[in-house]
Amino acid sequence: MLTRLLTPADLMLMIGNVCAARDPSFLSETAGKRGDFRFYAQEVKDEVSHGVPTAENLLVLRQAADVAKAGALKAIESLRSDSPDTELSAINAWCDTIVKSLVREYIRTHDDRHAEFELLLARAKARATPD
Repeated sequence: MLTRLLTPADLMLMIGNVCAARDPSFLSETAGKRGDFRFYAQEVKDEVSHGVPTAENLLVLRQAADVAKAGALKAIESLRSDSPDTELSAINAWCDTIVKSLVREYIRTHDDRHAEFELLLARAKARATPD
């Protein structure tokens, strides 16, 4: 459950970084009221990690990163083209539409429904902790 709570933040971070590398204004264009997507991803990682034993935390961090990386690579691979110009156009369009929308929605949801996230997180940690 902890992995499932962290994976969307990791995916947002990975695909967001691709788009921010191409256009640094992506950071400000998708920022929430408390910072850019990197801030939110780190906050979620910190919240998920807090109080979790080191060995379990490392496993959760690795699993979430692996799932997110696979998803990011799959999305990026779908944009490949034999033509560099076509590929660049596809990446730009993907960043300007899909990724920008996903990052904004993730941040908005995180801000608006953070209490729900904390409740799910507390339940996941309670299940993970032996009595």
